Amino acid sequence: MVYIIFRKVKDASREKERFLEVYPQMKQELEESIRKLLALADKIDKVHRGCSITQVVAKSTGAASGVLTVIGLALAPVSAGVSLGLSATGLGLGAAAAVTSVSTTIVEKVSTASLEAEARELLKESKDTANDIKNNNTEKDITESLEKITTRLVSVSKQFVKNVDDIKKNIDAIKLEKANPRLANKAKRLMTTGKVSAKSTKEVKKAFGGTALVMTKNDRIIAAATASHSLALDIISIIEDTKHLQEGAEFAAKLRQKAQELKQKLQELIRVHDSLTQ
Repeated sequence: MVYIIFRKVKDASREKERFLEVYPQMKQELEESIRKLLALADKIDKVHRGCSITQVVAKSTGAASGVLTVIGLALAPVSAGVSLGLSATGLGLGAAAAVTSVSTTIVEKVSTASLEAEARELLKESKDTANDIKNNNTEKDITESLEKITTRLVSVSKQFVKNVDDIKKNIDAIKLEKANPRLANKAKRLMTTGKVSAKSTKEVKKAFGGTALVMTKNDRIIAAATASHSLALDIISIIEDTKHLQEGAEFAAKLRQKAQELKQKLQELIRVHDSLTQ
């Protein structure tokens, strides 16, 4: 009986020695992991914040484009030159906003994916954490997201080319409207009354094709309604992006949560060490 007790005391003493021997390394590794996790979370939040701000600015520019489009359509029968100028400006702002939005999405996705991969590598020894990371953003999810963004970028690029062509048409129409007031008056009558000769209608459409000056009243109402709907969607999106900006990145929050868990383990480790060395 005495031997058994002595053996247990001896084993406990050895375990204590082993613990005290590995304690400095364990403590250092935990502290280093916590530091790296928090640093990665800060980097992810920084990328997220910068891209979110850019998105808000881009969508605000898109909203301004919608406003100019609606005003331009409304002024078409009253002041052709002002209408064309507003339309051209609106098209330019809309094209720039769309390209900026898609480009920013790509930048955020690629940058965040790199940081998340670093986090997964850091936490690969933790089974629970590895599963959390995998469920949050797998390589497959990233690939699929980039494929969707690429498809959207192609669509935006095509629209950009069309917008540039439409801007040119509006600029050319402004020059023609100033150089040929008689033709501009025919366009005004076509927009307001629709009562012009077939020859004049053909002449106006050939000269001002692709601009608001060849639209009937109903066409302008439909176009204005469409632009207003897009404007409303832009405003809703701006509000959502602003909330998203304030909330921060979801993955960064997960990393901070894991860092907090490691801090608790570190405190437990320190308490055990202190109890053994007192």
